[in-house]
Amino acid sequence: QNLELKDLLPYGFAIHHAGMTRVDRTLVEDLFADKHIQVLVSTATLAWGVNLPAHTVIIKGTQVYSPEKGRWTELGALDILQMLGRAGRPQYDTKGEGILITSHGELQYYLSLLNQQLPIESQMVAKLPDMLNAEAVLGNVQNAKDAVNWLGYTYLYIRMLRSPTLYGISHDDLKADPLLEQRRLDLVHTAALMLDKNNLVKYDKKTGNFQVTELGRIASHYYITNETVQTYNQLLKPTLSEIELFRVFSLSSEFRNITVREEEKLELQKLLERVPIPVKESIEEPSAKINVLLQAFISQLKLEGFALMADMVYVTQSAGRLMRAIFEIVLNRGWAQLTDKTLNLCKMIDKRMWQSMCPLRQFKKLPEEVVKKIEKKNFPFERLYDLNHNEIGELIRMPKMGKTIHKYVHLFPKLELSVHLQPITRSTLKVELTIAPDFQWDEKVHGSSEAFWILVEDVDSEVILHHEYFLLKAKYAQDEHLVTFFVPVFEPLPPQYFIRVVSDRWLSCETQLPVSFRHLILPEKYPPPTELLDLQPLPVSALRNSAFESLYQDKFPFFNPIQTQVFNTVYNSDDNVFVGAPTGSGKTICAEFAILRMLLQNSEGRCVYITPMEALAEQVFMDWYEKFQERLNKKVVLLTGETSTDLKLLGKGNIIISTPEKWDILSRRWKQRKNVQNVNLFIVDEVHLIGGENGPVLEVICSRMRYISSQIERPIRIVALSSSLSNAKDVAHWLGCSATATFNFHPNVRPVPLELHIQGFNISHTQTRLLSMAKPVYHAVMKHSPKKPVLVFVPSRKQTRLTAINILTSCASDVQRHRFLHCAEKDLVPYLEKLSDPTLKETLVNGVGYLHEGLTAMERRVVEQLFSSGAVQVMVASRSLCWGMNISAHLVIIMDTQYYNGKIHAYVDYPIYDVLQMVGHANRPLQDDEGRCVIMCQGSKKDFFKKFLYEPLPVESHLDHCMHDHFNAEIVTKTIENKQDAVDYLTWTFLYRRMTQNPNYYNLQGVSHRHLSDHLSELVEQTLSDLEQSKCISIEDEMDVAPLNLGMIAAYYYINYTTIELFSMSLNAKTKVRGLLEIISNAAEYENIPIRHHEDNLLRQLSQKVPHKLTNPKFNDPHVKTNLLLQAHLSRMQLSAELQSDTEEILSKAIRLIQACVDVLSSNGWLSPALAAMELAQMVTQAMWSKDSYLKQLPHFTSEHIKRCTDKGVESVFDIMEMEDEERTALLQLPEAQIADVARFCNRYPNIELSYEVGDRDSIR
Repeated sequence: QNLELKDLLPYGFAIHHAGMTRVDRTLVEDLFADKHIQVLVSTATLAWGVNLPAHTVIIKGTQVYSPEKGRWTELGALDILQMLGRAGRPQYDTKGEGILITSHGELQYYLSLLNQQLPIESQMVAKLPDMLNAEAVLGNVQNAKDAVNWLGYTYLYIRMLRSPTLYGISHDDLKADPLLEQRRLDLVHTAALMLDKNNLVKYDKKTGNFQVTELGRIASHYYITNETVQTYNQLLKPTLSEIELFRVFSLSSEFRNITVREEEKLELQKLLERVPIPVKESIEEPSAKINVLLQAFISQLKLEGFALMADMVYVTQSAGRLMRAIFEIVLNRGWAQLTDKTLNLCKMIDKRMWQSMCPLRQFKKLPEEVVKKIEKKNFPFERLYDLNHNEIGELIRMPKMGKTIHKYVHLFPKLELSVHLQPITRSTLKVELTIAPDFQWDEKVHGSSEAFWILVEDVDSEVILHHEYFLLKAKYAQDEHLVTFFVPVFEPLPPQYFIRVVSDRWLSCETQLPVSFRHLILPEKYPPPTELLDLQPLPVSALRNSAFESLYQDKFPFFNPIQTQVFNTVYNSDDNVFVGAPTGSGKTICAEFAILRMLLQNSEGRCVYITPMEALAEQVFMDWYEKFQERLNKKVVLLTGETSTDLKLLGKGNIIISTPEKWDILSRRWKQRKNVQNVNLFIVDEVHLIGGENGPVLEVICSRMRYISSQIERPIRIVALSSSLSNAKDVAHWLGCSATATFNFHPNVRPVPLELHIQGFNISHTQTRLLSMAKPVYHAVMKHSPKKPVLVFVPSRKQTRLTAINILTSCASDVQRHRFLHCAEKDLVPYLEKLSDPTLKETLVNGVGYLHEGLTAMERRVVEQLFSSGAVQVMVASRSLCWGMNISAHLVIIMDTQYYNGKIHAYVDYPIYDVLQMVGHANRPLQDDEGRCVIMCQGSKKDFFKKFLYEPLPVESHLDHCMHDHFNAEIVTKTIENKQDAVDYLTWTFLYRRMTQNPNYYNLQGVSHRHLSDHLSELVEQTLSDLEQSKCISIEDEMDVAPLNLGMIAAYYYINYTTIELFSMSLNAKTKVRGLLEIISNAAEYENIPIRHHEDNLLRQLSQKVPHKLTNPKFNDPHVKTNLLLQAHLSRMQLSAELQSDTEEILSKAIRLIQACVDVLSSNGWLSPALAAMELAQMVTQAMWSKDSYLKQLPHFTSEHIKRCTDKGVESVFDIMEMEDEERTALLQLPEAQIADVARFCNRYPNIELSYEVGDRDSIR
């Protein structure tokens, strides 16, 4: 293709340079290697890039143009040696020849270069500040001491030791400091001061500690020098125009050596007239040259001069990187208008087009003349969406191109936005943004994902109030995405905010949504928290009962300040009490005061204790069983969720521990159940979880207990325990607590003061962010708790193991592998033998343990024991265990605050309640004077955590979203008999209290009586009509309500009303087991079965193995997962620990769902499917298919045992029972203990005889 090459080749000459095409270059190299060409003339780059030896190498001229320095420079020593190294062909020559032609002045230099061996010197000092910043950002260097060690690994250090004088070190200095520690410290100190001055690092001169800033992170990631950052710091202002922005770019220190040469001025002048954005400086200024070259690059202008082209390449290589850095700096400063300009500039550099051009130019395959025609029409791009392909063809008078243009218009990324606002406090709004993609996805155009920036701007579009990065993935390109975040509001209230979603790659691609505050009503101001009084701590003897005192005496002599202040109200009165205090303040002991009070007055009194978490219920049960049952001889019971069992437990228990759902099942039919009415004391723990996902059930049972108390005209004392709440007054009022019995302490009132650190990481990709937190976690342990116990919470099970290994790796790099192990290794052996996970054994030997859902109860106990005893100093736990662990530490680290939610395929924030619970583990009352907590989160979440961890928490009701089932249950028990009863029922709830306080949160537009009664009536109307549609209730005369069969079944089995509707519509006379499995899996109860990251692949493999294949399954659907796991359970497949725990959750609800199916089927009189459903209940209980051998139900029976029995003609449990003992033992070949298990099973196996007789048979005709 190269014409010059064509002319030269016939003569045995060839040329080779970077401007040629790859094909030509390869051809020349091959011809030269095969000796078809005698002489090859090439540029210097050939020596480095291609291995072509020759007999003779001639270097003609030793000056090359350096765009970086902007002038002609001498060839470096390394280039010369590399080129001359090509002389001499190893197979053919005994020697090679090198000829160097240079200027007389340089001759001596090149001679000495070739004849003497000169040392290579380090050039690092000049770049030391930037290198130091990069190491600090990585987390390798945390302070001056680390930096001195790091310098010890550099070549610079080696050269300073070898030739100190060259680096300005005198012999006296070297004698006094042979390892140059002081010299290295001086270098680090100077570099750190420069970084500190430019705000890249915060440097504490006293302690020598470095703290990385956002600016430092940007500089490191975009590889910009601290001088450039200094320039940007000085010149960037929120009001810059495009003209000034180009100027700031051109003054970057990366271009400081570029000069303007005489021969270029003419061409630059021509370019200056052609570029669109005016340049302030004259063409003599280097910055004007850079500015012009960047604009020429965007405008795709052709250049003539070689040196100018080299400069252009140099400028544009850095342009994208520098502009992105400016964009991130401006974004972090929250300057809305400049952020917009810089992001557009980044995209213009990337796409090489101006924003004023037609956006379709970004599709390179669209012919130039077509785009020009559209531009000439001056037709707004947005309106092209409204035209069909014929109209587009007519518009540009090219009918054939209509379809193509139409396709490209709809490939352009376009989003639809909708928003829902909820005021949380007077200064915080919760924003739920729904993003719906509205374009065709094409892998070739969009790749696997498209990135967007979500920006919330104030009314003047001057300040960015919130920004976050949003990634739209190809596989979810058709789905709606929900993004939730919090923004501040200020008084006086502005008329509106703007939400903009801007593409990160496409020009002119943005969607703006104004959010009006016209109807916004902010919640009422919250009353101040209860002051902690400076009281003398109460001794345990204040209980005035030796039996009671013995419960506490061996643990502590005095109650803590919070317990002291509430003691009188809780122990010496019968008032309803609310106690709000941070986690770990000893609130459970306050609840025990109330129990002791009840036992004093009535030794056979009945107390119900409700806690929203199953894990907490088990923990409290263990504790109270030891306290109240073993010591005080009172019956402590834990409800199971099985109604008949629970009724028996309720009858005989003094202290009943339950979760809200289990108590809801029992207390729904309180009118028939005397034991529910006979409750004396009702304790509700963690009341703040009313705002959580299972909050409505908690709210309903508390409201019900208050209602029961009013109906039976006997007080049931309610004691509520909670975290500090900002609206505790409403909660207390709802639960009937007087102002004097409401204690709501500030979050900072802790028995053990807490020091809280929040670190932000501005990395939007979660896995990368977790990787970047690994080093800081180890440093936080070393800084805050080098010797005391540390608890690290991570988002997932996989991450527990990775983090434990990372901590150990950091230990090993500090050459202190066992620093976290505080006992002899041999003492661990008996504990380690109980564990099956080899990684866990390995980490424990080094003093780091981890806990996750996949460990057995036994393994968890072992690890917790080792940590509690102090043998193991560091424990890593997955987030879901924060409620079920009874361990505390001096330091708690929360490593990231987002977890993967498979249902919406996105990372979502931890509920704030979980974070408070985790923070509460930094609490060892009798061992520490203070606890410490480090929260590592996304940078944009820092303000949110500052607000809600340092201040009391507002809590709202969510009952209005799931009222149907509760209404249905109350209609079945006849508490609600008409619509007025339903409205009255709502007045008992917390929802009713909050509607007037924060109307907008509940979609009310005002707070007058009219607004409230209309809203309540509408809520009741809507709920009851939904129930009527699903045939659960009937409404007569538009007023009275009565339960129907389906409603009764739903209330009895505690099933969602949509599930019972699904059952009644899907079940029919022909339904078989396969159909039943599918119907049950689709129940609303399984909506929240978790879908983890990359679990779809596992489920896909599982779907190949199960007997009933699914048609077109979506593997990220919880219902599909439920179906597969149920089948896997029936097939007794081996599953991973996570899937096993999911299966247990599924099975806990499966039996009552199947029983409801039986009721629905039998109500319709369909015998065959009803029998199939009964059989399915047996199959699920025994984990086997109906076609399997009945012997599979027997314990310890494997397929071999079953085969032996079948061969002998033994096919049922009864056959086993009828065998002789010796014969049975010979056949089964099981050890004695296992034979005993088999015998026990056989004895319990139901064997019922039926007999019948027809009475009055003569009267039957």
